[in-house]
Amino acid sequence: MSQITKLAGVCGWPIHQSLSPVLHNYWLRESGIAGAYIPFAVREDEAERAFRSLLKTSIAGVNVTMPLKEIAFQSADEVTEDAQKLGVANCLYKRDGRLIAHNTDMEGFAAPLLQHVKATDLAKSTVLIIGAGGAAKAVIGALLSLGVPEIRVTNRNDAKAADLVAMADLPSLYAVPWAERHESLRSADIVVNSSAGGMAGKPPLDFDLTNAPDTAFIYDLIYTPRMTPLLKAAKRQKLAYLGGLDMLIAQAKPSFRLFYGTNPKAGSDPTEVLLSALKSGQR
Repeated sequence: MSQITKLAGVCGWPIHQSLSPVLHNYWLRESGIAGAYIPFAVREDEAERAFRSLLKTSIAGVNVTMPLKEIAFQSADEVTEDAQKLGVANCLYKRDGRLIAHNTDMEGFAAPLLQHVKATDLAKSTVLIIGAGGAAKAVIGALLSLGVPEIRVTNRNDAKAADLVAMADLPSLYAVPWAERHESLRSADIVVNSSAGGMAGKPPLDFDLTNAPDTAFIYDLIYTPRMTPLLKAAKRQKLAYLGGLDMLIAQAKPSFRLFYGTNPKAGSDPTEVLLSALKSGQR
């Protein structure tokens, strides 16, 4: 008797650029699981219907990319604590006939960061976040849970940055006007780009690292391209840096467990497979 294929996937618009199918299918092959992970192109105006229809299919769950994360959150029967904190979901899965919204972005952001910056150092750091969208929410949530004492948010749209920090209403979290971003950089220990600026096919990020302290750590959540203009600038200035590929892998692990009922194989390192896919243009 043949094994039943376990199905999951990723939804977005567009979706062709996602490396998630490469990553999850690599883990499936490595683990010997009879399964598949498929990209689904889902338009915003069709997203709620598509998400609700998951309950009528054999698909175990889906990851969700922008701009569908809010809709995924709103479409669920239940939301986990991590999704509730952010008000968006990057993961939908089924349990007992109900659709559950979850978010793995906070875990995905924090795990790679802690491999490069000690928790004790984070507890006395000032972090400057570029961007004010869903990814910025996840970054803020993770930084607050790690005890970071000062978090600044800057965005090309000043009002959007102000609205984001107002949601939390914490004295340790505040907005920096876009016009003052380079001055704010002077006293930042960590810089996180959570915006799409610098991503392949998107406008460049208007951010100059010249004022960064020599000890600053630069974390760009973008992974296409792997070496973004921001990371290239960090390298030129001999600053420590980290790209988004590590976060992609870290946030995918809990999703894999929810969809397929097991963790990726211990010691698995999909980095080379992902880099090969990036170089070949495969998604």
